Amino acid sequence: MNALTFVVLGGAGDLARRLLLPGLAQYMDEDPSLDVTLVGAGLSHEQDYPGSIREALQTAGAPEDSTHRLVAKTSWMSVDATSPEDLQRLLVGRTERTVVYFALSPAITKLTVDALAQVDLPDGLEFALEKPFGTDADSARALTEALYRVTNEDHIVRSDHFLGMSGTVNLCGLLQTNRPLQATWGNGAVESVTFVFDETLALEGRAKFYDATGAARDMLQSHLLQTMARSLSDPADGPDGAARILAATRIDVDVVRAVRRARYTAGTIDGHHLPDYASEDGVNAPRGTETLAEVTFAVDTDDWRGVPITLRSGKAIGDPRKEITVHYQPVGEAKGTTLRLHFSDDNVLMEVNVTDPANRDTLQRATFHTRLMPSKLSAYGRVARGLALRSGATELHAQSPVRAWEIMQPVFDAFDSDAVPLEEYPAGSSGPEGW
Repeated sequence: MNALTFVVLGGAGDLARRLLLPGLAQYMDEDPSLDVTLVGAGLSHEQDYPGSIREALQTAGAPEDSTHRLVAKTSWMSVDATSPEDLQRLLVGRTERTVVYFALSPAITKLTVDALAQVDLPDGLEFALEKPFGTDADSARALTEALYRVTNEDHIVRSDHFLGMSGTVNLCGLLQTNRPLQATWGNGAVESVTFVFDETLALEGRAKFYDATGAARDMLQSHLLQTMARSLSDPADGPDGAARILAATRIDVDVVRAVRRARYTAGTIDGHHLPDYASEDGVNAPRGTETLAEVTFAVDTDDWRGVPITLRSGKAIGDPRKEITVHYQPVGEAKGTTLRLHFSDDNVLMEVNVTDPANRDTLQRATFHTRLMPSKLSAYGRVARGLALRSGATELHAQSPVRAWEIMQPVFDAFDSDAVPLEEYPAGSSGPEGW
């Protein structure tokens, strides 16, 4: 058996219960040799942590056999993750391979890493972190420096589950295995690329987090920038190739021309009324937090120079898009070919021009559409597999989080100074008119 101890700091939180641990159970079903001992840790005093995890896995539809295997070796420890004494108690004596997963906020993560530097840790511990990595470039850099006081780079995993989403995985697969797509992947044939992740969801009780964050920090700075970098690089280069794309990414025009932002007003989605964002409980309206953000970047490499790359994400959007869209350059007067890959449902669509059989001088627009066989692994299942195998599939380069903050800082500065107007759109619409 392949033994692994999985220690989850913040193990009773929403991320662990709803996404991470169901993903782990999925991967355990794929690899029956993986023998996981799960240790949840946090401030609360969980009376029946194994039972609550079983319920969470069943709700998520995790396989029955792997659910039983995981729950059978699950326990809880009440610890303060910022206390060296508690962390010593949690980690002392662990001789088997152990991954410590940080399901914590950025501020607590930094305090926890500082506390770990005061602990006599067992050899070989691995530390897994997902966004947000700090709250700006300086804090992300400080977090990396703090981690290096605890361990070395070989034992650190910076993960992003968007790299395990179907759209990202499928695009990389298409480019690696299909010569026509591989040969045209770059500015010789591609006109523009967009990465869009719009949601019908609104605040859903998360005003405390979201109103201090906004769409640009929550989605563009992290998930979509990292997805863009991985998609534009050679898939075989993994985190290193993505880091080279980020190093070449910038806004190459006046920021006001490259950026748009908006927030929703009252409206209806799927028959449910949503109030104006500014009147939602917990929202500080004068802060001007955006619920929709769009930024167009330039990537100054030989392959991508001259191709605009647009990232967009918004909340309370009716009929939302969640996809990577590649617009190819047109041939003559015809519309350019379009390739669309949905982020989460394995749909792949290609829109092409075909001749009308009844009139050879007339073109029709045709869409080739396939839904690939659904994977047994969700995005977090792929994160779990990446952690178990250290495959790098959902892993970021050490410098990528800092660089992502640097890329986005001009956007945040423009928002803070009100150089970019805060537009409005009704909840349930596709966004402001004209976008």
